[in-house]
Amino acid sequence: MPIETSRSGRTFVITLNRPEAMNSIDPEMFWQLTEAWNEFERDEGLFVAVVTGAGEKAFCAGRDLVKSAADASNDWSSRRSEGRLTPEGIWKPTIAAINGHCLAAGLALALSCDLRMASPNATFGTMAAKRGIVAGGGQTQRLARYIPFGKAMEMILFGERIDAEEAHRIGLVNRLAPQADLLDAAMEWAAKLCDNGPLALQAMKQAAYEGGWDMTFREGMRLEARLYAEVMKSEDAAEGQRAFAEKRPARFKGR
Repeated sequence: MPIETSRSGRTFVITLNRPEAMNSIDPEMFWQLTEAWNEFERDEGLFVAVVTGAGEKAFCAGRDLVKSAADASNDWSSRRSEGRLTPEGIWKPTIAAINGHCLAAGLALALSCDLRMASPNATFGTMAAKRGIVAGGGQTQRLARYIPFGKAMEMILFGERIDAEEAHRIGLVNRLAPQADLLDAAMEWAAKLCDNGPLALQAMKQAAYEGGWDMTFREGMRLEARLYAEVMKSEDAAEGQRAFAEKRPARFKGR
């Protein structure tokens, strides 16, 4: 199966599983990834997702250009809007555990996650300029927002790779971890997130993305205030206050 999924408590793990092809995305993988993101979004028992790649060489080397060049029907990117490459619009937290080359559509996938952890052998690049195409899947928009603009333009226009140390230095990656420990470290982060109130995390993620990117400051403040008021009415908000008063861990239920 080009996509493998598993569960660990309230964490959903998505593994890109074509290591023989550097976990490049062919049509079957694209549609299975769509199903995986839809499952994560629908399941109220899942609070966090971790996405990674099988093997030691690549997180994801992008679209499978070999298949696309051999047969245009294998170019899933022409039907991108019908599926789901990224967790765009899912307000649950997502983590990318980047265990090697992270290129093109693979970079788009990693950028769409809220947190990024990488192994020292990881590399990052849009590659599009070298192929005569546009870096899609949000690469241009997220790079321009996530890292210094001049560095974003360097990555976009040259289409060359940067290494894990540079990605960490410019803030593209939150943390570096040895490859052997990478997934465990990402799962530790996921477990910490699962200890927090899921409704609060989802609301704050929505406020940050929609308010910070799409709205004026005053509009963003109104969105934050509305989400604050909604979450304050939840059982989780009451539980969080009780747990603090009783000096015990909170037991959040997502309602």
